[in-house]
Amino acid sequence: MTRQDALALANELDDAWHDQTRSFEREAVTRFWGLLTLPARALEARRPRELLKAATVLRNARFKGDQVKGMFFANKDFTEVDAIFLEVGSSLGHPRGEDAWVVEVERKGAHQQGDYYLAIQRARKFAELLSRQFRVRARPVVIYEDDGGKLSYQDFDGDVLLISMAVLRERTAGLSFPSLLDVPGLASDKTLVKLALLRQLVAGDPNHPGWYGGPLMLAREIADDTPPLHLPVVGHQDVGQLPDLLGKWLAKQRETDVHLSDRIDRYLDELHDKGVLDRRHPAPRLSYEGGQVALRLLHAESETPT
Repeated sequence: MTRQDALALANELDDAWHDQTRSFEREAVTRFWGLLTLPARALEARRPRELLKAATVLRNARFKGDQVKGMFFANKDFTEVDAIFLEVGSSLGHPRGEDAWVVEVERKGAHQQGDYYLAIQRARKFAELLSRQFRVRARPVVIYEDDGGKLSYQDFDGDVLLISMAVLRERTAGLSFPSLLDVPGLASDKTLVKLALLRQLVAGDPNHPGWYGGPLMLAREIADDTPPLHLPVVGHQDVGQLPDLLGKWLAKQRETDVHLSDRIDRYLDELHDKGVLDRRHPAPRLSYEGGQVALRLLHAESETPT
C-alpha cells in the first residue's frame, strides 16, 4: 500500500466526493501551521498535534454587520475569513497562549491582482478587530498562488505577512501530516469529518445494529480521539454584537448538539450516495470502497509525523 498522509488523502477525496474542493486552502492552512510550529516539531515530532488540540481553529468563518460594510463594500452583506487560529501556544510548544492568526488564502491569475489586495486588507482589518475586541495579539497572513512566478510581493505589507504557496511548500517539504489531528480545522472541513466517520465506523459491528446510537453518539465517540466535531462558531457573526471576551463568544456561538446531529446525518447520507456506505439503516455499514478508504487512513495514521 502506497504511503500517503492524511492531508494528501483528504485532498484526493475532495475531487471524488465534492463538486467544490478545498484542497488548495486546506494545504495552505496546514502547511502554514507546520511552518509556525517548526521549532516545537524539532523538539518533539508530535508536539504540534498537541498544540492544535489545545487551540481553536475557525475555517471559512462568515462575518456581517455595518463594520464589515465599512471595511470593504457598502453593498457587501458579509465576508468570509479563510482561517482564524485562536488560543495558539508558542512556536516552541507551550500550549494555550493568547496569540491569534488571521489567514487568508488566495488562488487567482495574475490578471486578478485586485483580489490579492482585498485579501491583504481583510487579513489586516480582521486581525485589528480581534486584537481590539478580545485583547489578544492577532497577526495577519496572506498565502497566495504565485501563478508560476508571475506574481510576487514583498514579504511584508506593513504588518501583513505575505508568503507564496511555492515558498510555503518549499519550506515545509520535509513535513508530513499523517493524522486527521495534524490538519487544522477538522470540525469545519466536510472531507475531514467524513474521513473521521469512516474511521469510527470500522470499530462498529455491522451485524450488531445495537452498537449504533445515532449520528450524535457517533460524533461523540469520534471526539474521544479528536478535537470536538462541534463547529466553534455557527452562522454569520455580526461583528457589532461580539462580546468583550473571547471565551464568552466561543461559548455562546458553539454549534448545538441538534445542529451537529443533523450535519453528521447529512454527511452519512452523502457518503451513502457516493457508494462509500452500502447501507444507512438501521446502522451505517461501509462498502468495499469505504473500507479501502478507511484502511488508507488508518495506514497513514500509523506513521509518526516527520
